[in-house]
Amino acid sequence: ATVLVCPLLQWLVDKRPMGWKDAPQTWMAACLCLCGVAALELFGGGGGGGGGTSLRDHWEQLGRGDALSLVQAVGFGTGVFLSEKMMKKEPDQALSITAGLVGVTAFYSMIWCFVDGWMFRTMDGGDGGIAMQQWQSYGLPGLFLNPDMRTVAYAVAWTGIISTSTNFFIEITALGRVPSSEASVILATEPLWASLFAAWWMKEEFGVSDVVGGMLMIGACVVNTLKPDDLRRWIGGSVDGNDEKELDGNVVSMTVEQS
Repeated sequence: ATVLVCPLLQWLVDKRPMGWKDAPQTWMAACLCLCGVAALELFGGGGGGGGGTSLRDHWEQLGRGDALSLVQAVGFGTGVFLSEKMMKKEPDQALSITAGLVGVTAFYSMIWCFVDGWMFRTMDGGDGGIAMQQWQSYGLPGLFLNPDMRTVAYAVAWTGIISTSTNFFIEITALGRVPSSEASVILATEPLWASLFAAWWMKEEFGVSDVVGGMLMIGACVVNTLKPDDLRRWIGGSVDGNDEKELDGNVVSMTVEQS
């Protein structure tokens, strides 16, 4: 949904021409990207054993969580659009914008922890150990001091420093140079990279749906780099009125120069 939200916001808020005649590469890339994500997420279950879940089973499993995920995609796309606008106005404030994003994320995560109530639940000490509240093991600094939570601590550190803070900074910096409609297509390749790392690191096998989805998403990135005129000629479309006037003007100027 993010690949659709960004061009829609550019049309609604910035009044930028984003129709099929104005930006065909954006909409074609969005369609290819959506098909690629659908192939990766809905079709098959990965691997070549044929034991994957059918498409009908996937549709039957859709529920409130999937609706919330769709809302999240809309919110993420809006955030990408607003980040681009901020970076266009203040191109040297990438670090400040990143600090604001991380701070807001941390604040709402803290609220979630209090509302959920897990912090105040008591853990069983086991084998004569001392019972303690969960926040003492899962919070700071207990998370990094408890040897039993070492793997979780590494995961939290990686998620906070690399996947969140560093990722936000790179994303915000890039949005100062790349339009949000193009950046959203690149960001939507996340499932493809997850599949590649799963195959490389976890030795998971690629299924037919993984290959098809990956090719569609790579194709979306390639299409998104094309100019509208080149794409129209490639798909057999005609040049629009503005381009015809420009071509006529070039012909007239060349005729005058030759005479």
